[in-house]
Amino acid sequence: MRRMLGGDLERKSGNLSVRGSRIHGQGAFAERPFAQGDVILGIDDSDPVADRSKLTPQQSIFIDVFVAADGSEKTTWMKSPEKFINHSCEPNAYVLTDMRSGVRWIRAVKTVARGDEITWDYAINIWEEWIGPVSCRCGSETCRRIVQGNYFTLPREFQRRYLPLLDEPFMRRFAKEIESLHLTAEHGTA
Repeated sequence: MRRMLGGDLERKSGNLSVRGSRIHGQGAFAERPFAQGDVILGIDDSDPVADRSKLTPQQSIFIDVFVAADGSEKTTWMKSPEKFINHSCEPNAYVLTDMRSGVRWIRAVKTVARGDEITWDYAINIWEEWIGPVSCRCGSETCRRIVQGNYFTLPREFQRRYLPLLDEPFMRRFAKEIESLHLTAEHGTA
């Protein structure tokens, strides 16, 4: 499935395949190598969730809550293959919004080899608290052992590490909260 998003920008879903994951259930895997900064996939945000309060816990797993380019909160149904991107405490991907088109892109944080599982940290660009703790099985050297769905409750070292990966709409909406964390080097915090 290849789909056009915002003019000539392609979804590029052929870049990923879905198969069994050592992290959790199914995962999304690179079908070709990616360099740091490369676009891996355009996110299809075309299917809004009408009423989140009516979702079952199982349905809630496959929604995406985010700050859109216009600053509004959006909730959409995630499509395949992005709905199969698992969490890692050392992710190889993140989301970046094109502020002109509003299209959200999954980009490589670092070099990704063909066959690597694509992962992101579920706390990047997220502000809501999760209902219950979820055990992390990412296996990374810096694994936090718990998946947290809120950037503001992450340990300081992770907040600082992820600061350059925060999406512009998220940073605009939560500018005061982010500034109050005093994460930048000029504040001299550890």
